[in-house]
Amino acid sequence: MKRTIPSVALLALVTLPAFADDDTSSVSIGIASWAVFDQFDIFAVHADYEHRPLQGLWDLQPRVLVILAEHDQKYYGIGAAKAFKINDDWSWGVASHVGYAHNLDSLGYDLEFYSYLFTKYKITQEHRVRAEVGHISNAGFGETNPGSESIVMSYSYHF
Repeated sequence: MKRTIPSVALLALVTLPAFADDDTSSVSIGIASWAVFDQFDIFAVHADYEHRPLQGLWDLQPRVLVILAEHDQKYYGIGAAKAFKINDDWSWGVASHVGYAHNLDSLGYDLEFYSYLFTKYKITQEHRVRAEVGHISNAGFGETNPGSESIVMSYSYHF
């Protein structure tokens, strides 16, 4: 059992490039609903830049994310994403960010971590749509850590 987890991890790292989504950079704009599992919804606009995969670093894609929400709420984050190809048109992946949250007192702290699962559909070589389900949290750095979930639909332009 002690060798199973390292063996699976090594196998995953060796085979990951075969399942990589593509090698392009992209800019995206999307609409979001936050606090979807709470009593209220907050609407927001997400904008991000995703760099092409870094070949020597498991094909991770560095990202910059800006979220502008109702009530002058803002989030500025940097992070990375990892995408996996399902077929020629579909891919899925995960992303995680660390960032600064402005006017998000309900989340308990200015330092917030935003992570999400996503799926992408390739309309053409340059145009894609992405759906994501995310979670933002201060990871216990604040006195309170309620977190919040989001649902986001985005359009991406790849170049």
